[in-house]
Amino acid sequence: MSISADEVISNSLGAVADEMLAGLVRAAYSPNIKERADCSTSVITAAGETVAIASSAPLHLGALSGMAEAIRARVAADGARTGDVWIGNDPFVCGGTHLNDIAVVAPVLHEGRIVAFLANLAHHADVGGRTPGSESGDNTSIFQDGLRLPPMKLADAGTVRQDVIDLVLLNSRTPGERVGDLRAQLAALHVGARRFGELIDRYGVSQLERSVAAFMDATEARFRAAVRTVPDGRYRAEDFLDDDGLGSGPVRIAATLTVDGDRIGFDFAETDPQVPSGKNMSPGGLGATVFYALKAIIDPGLPNNSGYFRAVTIACPEGSLLRPRPPAAVGSRALTGMILADVIFAAMAQAIPARAMARCGPYQGVIFSGVNPATGGFFVDYENFAGGTGARAGKDGADCMQVHITNTSNLPIEAFEAEFPMRIERFELLRDSGGAGRFRGGLGVRRDFRVLGERAGLATRSARQRFAAAGLDGGEAGALGVFSVTGADGARRAAPPTGTDFPLRRDDVVTVVTPGGGGVGDAHARAPEAVLRDVLEDRVSVEAAAARYSAVVRDGAVDAEATARLRAGRADAG
Repeated sequence: MSISADEVISNSLGAVADEMLAGLVRAAYSPNIKERADCSTSVITAAGETVAIASSAPLHLGALSGMAEAIRARVAADGARTGDVWIGNDPFVCGGTHLNDIAVVAPVLHEGRIVAFLANLAHHADVGGRTPGSESGDNTSIFQDGLRLPPMKLADAGTVRQDVIDLVLLNSRTPGERVGDLRAQLAALHVGARRFGELIDRYGVSQLERSVAAFMDATEARFRAAVRTVPDGRYRAEDFLDDDGLGSGPVRIAATLTVDGDRIGFDFAETDPQVPSGKNMSPGGLGATVFYALKAIIDPGLPNNSGYFRAVTIACPEGSLLRPRPPAAVGSRALTGMILADVIFAAMAQAIPARAMARCGPYQGVIFSGVNPATGGFFVDYENFAGGTGARAGKDGADCMQVHITNTSNLPIEAFEAEFPMRIERFELLRDSGGAGRFRGGLGVRRDFRVLGERAGLATRSARQRFAAAGLDGGEAGALGVFSVTGADGARRAAPPTGTDFPLRRDDVVTVVTPGGGGVGDAHARAPEAVLRDVLEDRVSVEAAAARYSAVVRDGAVDAEATARLRAGRADAG
């Protein structure tokens, strides 16, 4: 089989993005990037369309093209030279998702003409603002979220502007991490520029541009063909945030999908208005979540470019939770995006039942901060702990998985304890937390942290501590998430679902419990052998096996006769 130049160039541009991402992660200074890989890289056309993206976080899908679009006006006014780099983070100006995500973008020039943009985005653990970690869920305006950077020059013809670096460092509680991560981002651009230049030398700009146009068109055509297999119609679903971030709620997220031939339209008019907290979703985050969900449901193998965006329309009124007016806070937009993704999946399931999935248990987020007695410096630890995914028809949910739009890695215990004055005393799958069903929901986890310094601060962000991840087709909901703190005296107190400035003292133990995913189908019809496997692997207790699955397990084996009697009795009872 012959391989066309278009395919070779498409894969080569994907490799450019991948190599930039690998370089960024390896060169980064902060644990959030070097260990958790909370970052993305992208190759973007001169017209602002995403050609290739390497991302551990689907929430970043398309966010970098917004930054490229924002700087095109600056380039038109000021011109561009090889070695120029722009920086920005403001979601209302740069198209990003929140202020912690700092993007850097470099134009690729050939004979004085911009032929592409190279971009990367990284989550910086602290960019100033009201609280350590910046993205507090109870911030009430974007001014409390941290330093706002419009598109501005970070490097001019290859010379880094120290004044811009100083501006970022002066506004962060952890400047050492920030400068290291910014340098890693610049290094990643250098890698991308070198690799892109090699492609220009090999194929020429004209061939590159023809191939890019061809495979973007091919992605669009492939997506439209897949959409044509979906029954035309209108499909609606809704779900809820636990509260508005300040204790009132719930907050509705509703989506209506219209499938018409080879196009899909989204209408979010029934979603509640924006809230006075950081749970608002930025416009860039809304688009990224929609495009992630469509790719996951309709064609998971679809190339990572924006060709398929052309067949999608999104309508959302200004002032909505999903399209807030500035100066709304948007720091905790990811949790809103996870519930939004569940809603889109639920609506699409009505059209494509074979690809339905129960709802998921999103991460529970904490930020620890304080003075590290080992160094005397201030520390900020940003952590998101995974929940369980919803089950699907024919498959159990995944345990301890960053669901939907995040997909970042856990910070390894050894790396955490080497960096921060805390000790992890427990990290385990949470028995019985997955929603019961013929196919079981994924399990959440429990993680316990002991404070080793004299004092520390805790900030929390969460979802599904009130509204559980619903099951599907008779499956049960997953368990709820919860935060708590146990003092040195053994007294246990609840920590707020969303909050800041929760004081911690030496030997306090912070417990984070993440929610489980929903189950699919009647739990009492689950294969007894599958229930036994869950019991032996400590995913389901013996008691829950009998009560929730009508399966009797004794001495490490299924009691077939007792199970048959239990299930027959349940059937007779109706």
